[in-house]
Amino acid sequence: VSVSVALGLFRGVPLTLGDPQHDSLSVGTDADFFAGGVMVAAMLITPLLFVFYVTGVVHIQQTILELAINFLFFSFLFISASVSMSFWHQPTYYWKDYKAAGISMGVFLYISSAAYLVDTVLASKNYCCQPKQTNDSTA
Repeated sequence: VSVSVALGLFRGVPLTLGDPQHDSLSVGTDADFFAGGVMVAAMLITPLLFVFYVTGVVHIQQTILELAINFLFFSFLFISASVSMSFWHQPTYYWKDYKAAGISMGVFLYISSAAYLVDTVLASKNYCCQPKQTNDSTA
C-alpha cells in the first residue's frame, strides 16, 4: 500500500528526486527513472507473490528467490527514500511549493523499505529453518 501511495505522489503531483539539469522540467533525472522503476516493479511482483501464496503455491518460500526479491526491494526502496529526502530537505526554487508532498513521498518509501526488510527477515527464517529433506532408503 505504501509503495502505491509513494508512486501516486511521484506521478500525480508530479515530483522529482533531483533537480533536472535540462531546460524542460518535464524531463526526469536518473534517480527519477530508478525510483519509478523500483516502485512499479514492487507493485507488479509483490501482488504476484501474494497470488501464489493465496492459491497454495508455497514452495517459492523454500527457495532463495523470495529472500533475494525482498532484499533487493528493501535496498532499492531505501536508496530511493534516502535520495528523495536528500533532495526535498532543501529543494530548489521551482520545487519549494511541493516540499510537503516530496517529504511525504520519502516517508512512504521508507515505510515500504521497512516492510520489505521485515519480509526479508521472515523469508530468511523460512528459507534457513525449513525442514531438511533426507534421502533415507533404509525403509
